[in-house]
Amino acid sequence: MGNPGLSPLEPVLGFKTRVKISPEDLQNVRAGTASAQKIQSEALVAPSYVVVRAGVLGAGAKQLCSYHASKDVAISAKDFEIEAGRCFFSRDKLIGVISCSQNDLSVHPAYLCDAGTVSWELRYEIQYDFPKGYCGRDRTWLATGARTVFSGTVKIDGKEYRVVPKKSFGYIDRNWGRTFPESWVHFSSSCLTSLISGMTLMHSNFAVQGVYDGRVSVLSDFEGKPVLLAADAPKRAFETIWDCVQMPADQDGEKLHWSVSATNKSVVVDVDVFCPTNQLYVRSWELPEGGRRILKILCGGGGSGEIRIYRRIKRQLELLEHAHIANALCEFGQIEVPEQ
Repeated sequence: MGNPGLSPLEPVLGFKTRVKISPEDLQNVRAGTASAQKIQSEALVAPSYVVVRAGVLGAGAKQLCSYHASKDVAISAKDFEIEAGRCFFSRDKLIGVISCSQNDLSVHPAYLCDAGTVSWELRYEIQYDFPKGYCGRDRTWLATGARTVFSGTVKIDGKEYRVVPKKSFGYIDRNWGRTFPESWVHFSSSCLTSLISGMTLMHSNFAVQGVYDGRVSVLSDFEGKPVLLAADAPKRAFETIWDCVQMPADQDGEKLHWSVSATNKSVVVDVDVFCPTNQLYVRSWELPEGGRRILKILCGGGGSGEIRIYRRIKRQLELLEHAHIANALCEFGQIEVPEQ
């Protein structure tokens, strides 16, 4: 939802072309005056709409979007139910259909999506949420469903996929604020296996999110033992080093490497996640402030790697857990500004 109060009666897309030339501008062009060189042929506006996005990552990745005016969105705060067009969202259910043809995109390139049809009918159960995330003056992030189990069906371009709870390592979070971070970093997973005991960690998960004032939030819970290093904590509370870099190609091809190391007086958390570049997809999100600024997010859902958690004992480190990561959600984004 972006600036719904600016245009409650109809959705306004900031990337839609709007002619700004006035009759006076045309006169200046015909007369060849100096002011004609300062004419802007296009008006830039702040977007105002409610958007539902759905898609798939990996092979055949795509994103589809449907845009709605805020007056057409029904919200029940009491029961936490939201309905926008053919899409419905509640505390335990997700139902919807989004369809966009190639002709639609030719007429409306401002949709910033792909052609196709996605429909879904899912139930979900949140098994774990982190009590902390990030809460600043301009933006807030909470991993409200760091471990979420889904069941139901998803249909993509006519092909149906069944979502099985035992193989569902779902994730839900919420982001809101005036705009997006200048650099967007996220990686998370609840599909973890201990490399110490060999056991599947059924009650463990982690999430890394940022960048907020040069730091990222690093949250983890291993079998009921949380380590919550939130980026809104005082600067001296903990330190983080993070990066996302492209690795040299090997026998498995090219990969992107997400990494973070977070430390305070008590613990050290190190996370390394790799995702093949051929499984990554670029999503485009328009910024609320408009100006044709977009956040381009490179994302994948098949990341793998390792996480280590240490306890600090004076100058020594004691390894508490060392786990293999699978099915990690990996995202890295930066804001693109249009050429003047």
